[in-house]
Amino acid sequence: MEFVAHPKDLPLELTLIEKQVFPTPQAPREGFVGITCLAAEAYLPGDCVRVALAEIDPNFCVTGRIVWCDKEQEEYRIAIEFPIQDECYCVRMIEQLSQIEHYRRQAKHQGRRLNYNEAAAEWIQKFAASFPAFMS
Repeated sequence: MEFVAHPKDLPLELTLIEKQVFPTPQAPREGFVGITCLAAEAYLPGDCVRVALAEIDPNFCVTGRIVWCDKEQEEYRIAIEFPIQDECYCVRMIEQLSQIEHYRRQAKHQGRRLNYNEAAAEWIQKFAASFPAFMS
């Protein structure tokens, strides 16, 4: 199971929801299964959350399950897995877009102005090979 650290400069909208029944995996999951991110409040393992990221895609909204939650200074670092295969695939794609936007913003802080396509090309060349693969 691999988690990707979501960029802090693109805050996720997390909403605690009622427990949801997810499919039981037939085998241990490998590859990309979710994200880690910072949250203002603590969550319990097993809590279900709705995750949105309007800044990247206003229509993006998926449901995940908290795997762990650790206190980190004034916030909490949480891991969210996405047990529904189609949603997990969407999260992986949105996360790549988030990483590219984060890369573009970092370049801007360093005095480099990149449009999204330029940032995407550089990010893909530098980091795509190490981004966790999606295993079905």
